[in-house]
Amino acid sequence: MRYVSFIVIAVFLITSVVAFAAEVTDTKAPENVAAAKVTISADETKIGEVLDSLAKQSKQRIIIESTVKGTVKLSVNDVPIEAALTAVCKPAKLQWRKIYISPTCPLLDQPDKFASTVRLMSGLSFPDMVMAGSSVDKFGVHFQDKKAVNSAETIAPKDLGMTLVYLVTNDAAVAEKSKQAEKDKAVDEYTDLAKKQLDAFMKMTPEEREKALVASINLMDQVDPSYMAAASQALMNTDPDTFKRIQARSTEMMFSMSQEDRRRMIKFGMQMQGTMTPEQIQMLQEDSKAVMEELAAENNQK
Repeated sequence: MRYVSFIVIAVFLITSVVAFAAEVTDTKAPENVAAAKVTISADETKIGEVLDSLAKQSKQRIIIESTVKGTVKLSVNDVPIEAALTAVCKPAKLQWRKIYISPTCPLLDQPDKFASTVRLMSGLSFPDMVMAGSSVDKFGVHFQDKKAVNSAETIAPKDLGMTLVYLVTNDAAVAEKSKQAEKDKAVDEYTDLAKKQLDAFMKMTPEEREKALVASINLMDQVDPSYMAAASQALMNTDPDTFKRIQARSTEMMFSMSQEDRRRMIKFGMQMQGTMTPEQIQMLQEDSKAVMEELAAENNQK
């Protein structure tokens, strides 16, 4: 319960507003909203333009998250604003929410932050409550029951001075963006770790580098062969420009060596064949022949 109370306080502290949000269902609208009828005909028109037209006709404020993009084709005539919003949002897999909020709340000028806050509030699951007293002067209200929300709609503009806005969001796009951000974070962490290892290696003495490489080779003995195969496959799947850059870098490295070191590396590669079975050597020979034929065919096509 303490955790829930903390969330309630945090949400309302951040937003500095008490908002009553209802998902797009059959919530009854006040008379002034119900009386606002709109007409729209769109043929692959940008969704933002359609929503702007609905806002002007209904004289209601419609706030649009930046992820709301694309076009829409529809035709509605003399229908309530919420019916029109549903006609726009449903085929585009968007969402609209009707919200009462303080007219001075800074979130009204920050669509993405507003949408994120509303999603956070919608995702919190705890019973209807009114936190009306607190030793730290923090208060909060949360309603999920439809009857309570309907009552709040009457009270919000009349007694609390709140204003009505419609918020249009693309929840699926935001969720996908969040997943991609988590993936990018993992890549960034791996890259940062690799950079630190490289920096540490370059600061070593030649003797320390040799020991570090031997230690790395010993670690490779514990790695599943499928890991190396996956690493090689990832390298092969890079885009052509990146792969060419890697090849150029490898060539530069080879010819920046002394002749002695270069020959030692070539010898090391040849000696590796001594650890292969005759069957493995034959497989490599067949693969090499196939690659040479493929390269020859590509050259002939140019």
